[in-house]
Amino acid sequence: MKFAKFMILMVFAAACYATDLGTKENPLTIGSVQELLQFRNAVLDSGTYKGVKLQNAGEGLHFKLTADLDLSPVCGRDVGNWEAIGPFEGSFDGDGHKISNLYIDDSLGYVGNAGFIGPVFNNGSDTLYYSNVVFENTYIRHSGLVGTFVTQVVTGQAVLRNNSVELIYETVDNDQGALQWGGLMGNTVAKWVGFYDNTIKGTMNVSNQKQAAVGGVIGVLVDPGAIERNVNEANITVKGHINADVGGVVGELLAPCTFKDNVSKGNISVNVSTETGFVGGLAGVILSFGSEKTMTGNFNYGKVELTASYAALGGLFGYVSGNTNTVLDSCVNYGDVIYNGVEEQQMVQVGGVAGIWEVKQASFVENKGKISVENAKAPFVGGIAGYVRPGAKSADLFKAVNEGDIEIKTSADSVNGWISGLVGSTDQMEYLRLDSCINKGNILLPVDVEANALVVNPFASTYNSDVQLLASTSVNEGDVPSMEPREAIVGLRHAIFTARTWKNGTGSFILEVTGLTSAELGHVRVQMYSLDGRRLPVSVTRSGNLFVLASTVQKGVVRLKSPYGNKTLMAR
Repeated sequence: MKFAKFMILMVFAAACYATDLGTKENPLTIGSVQELLQFRNAVLDSGTYKGVKLQNAGEGLHFKLTADLDLSPVCGRDVGNWEAIGPFEGSFDGDGHKISNLYIDDSLGYVGNAGFIGPVFNNGSDTLYYSNVVFENTYIRHSGLVGTFVTQVVTGQAVLRNNSVELIYETVDNDQGALQWGGLMGNTVAKWVGFYDNTIKGTMNVSNQKQAAVGGVIGVLVDPGAIERNVNEANITVKGHINADVGGVVGELLAPCTFKDNVSKGNISVNVSTETGFVGGLAGVILSFGSEKTMTGNFNYGKVELTASYAALGGLFGYVSGNTNTVLDSCVNYGDVIYNGVEEQQMVQVGGVAGIWEVKQASFVENKGKISVENAKAPFVGGIAGYVRPGAKSADLFKAVNEGDIEIKTSADSVNGWISGLVGSTDQMEYLRLDSCINKGNILLPVDVEANALVVNPFASTYNSDVQLLASTSVNEGDVPSMEPREAIVGLRHAIFTARTWKNGTGSFILEVTGLTSAELGHVRVQMYSLDGRRLPVSVTRSGNLFVLASTVQKGVVRLKSPYGNKTLMAR
């Protein structure tokens, strides 16, 4: 009789597990913290969970929460760190349930995969899904590759949809650290990853790193994907001697992508006074690399503030580039854009939409926020774009509108720069077309500023008088001071300058530039390449007309870019 009852129980148990097959229709369920730990252990050692063998870290299987989970009994200040689920190869559906008190603090012990789920691998043909999870009261203190839900997607296709994160994020001091942080995911190098309808809230504080890519949703998108209808409400703060790429949604977007209908409401404050800052209300850096991008219907409402030696600051994008396959349309900034000056400045480029602009064409982009630039020695400032660089041979803006005032807060006896209602300055292009654009913003200058100290125009200025400005259909409705020279296109002096290099010890070179003024030397950009054309990391410091280049090579190629032309020199 006892044997018969035992067999009945076994059959009943098998029947229960039979309903949890791990398919999309019948996912394996997780209804308690204990089951979550059992599931995690089965993933880590390819064990069995609810009678199902999790081969290859749960490859192709589906898992779903059936209850809210409080992780405080298994991770916390007095308990220890959460150990990530992964490497993982399945899908995870929160079904709208909460995961509260996720806790990771690298000072309690090294955490290799910082996130709820560790690196994701998808070696199958189906897309993996990470959906419908509500993270509450999350605390993460870590540097490196970090994301709240998923650390990183490495291979295949994946989608993160309809997730909500409320968190406090801080970094661990690491002056050699290369941080890639996102409120949802650190980075993705997979075949394709999509982010849809996610919301991020809380605070993100980054300090004492060597370099950082920080985004409200994702740090770095390396390979193709989609970022659509996400909302960032988290405030982001970055400070220290850090080269920083920071955006309310994404730090660096480097691949073909649709970037649509995203909103950032959090404030961004970046103080990297001796380093480079590419900072935007939506994205720090968006590069084309010949790839297609569709950027439409995006909005920023948060304040964006930057203190940096080399600054690319925009209400939407710090640095944005795009070829003829790129669509940039109907994106609006409402937040104030603020640059604070530092003692040593290289270039300062500030725009209501983008600091540096290399987009072939755009339409219906708008800035409604105030632009404030303080103690900048020779900035490029525009209501739409600070500096249009020749990433393309020409640039077309259709129905772009600036409504924000531009205020230059610098002592009258030291003010300089190129300030325009739409495009601060551009050079080395065939033409800049402003078709049916409007400037409604006022340009506010220091009292008693001297004539010719600033180049001020309602539409655009340029370094190079060969650039054609086509703006006959555009309208200025703002109060723009009349500063000499008054032409819309301003040809600056054509300087004749020379440059030479010599070795200064192991891995150190001196670059001497003669024929340029101190202000002009501040606009010189220096890069270094190997003899086979690879870009090399190089630290550049300037003293007068001498540039000291610290590199890891004994010889290479130095490329110098200036307002009056470029030069290429051997360094050996």
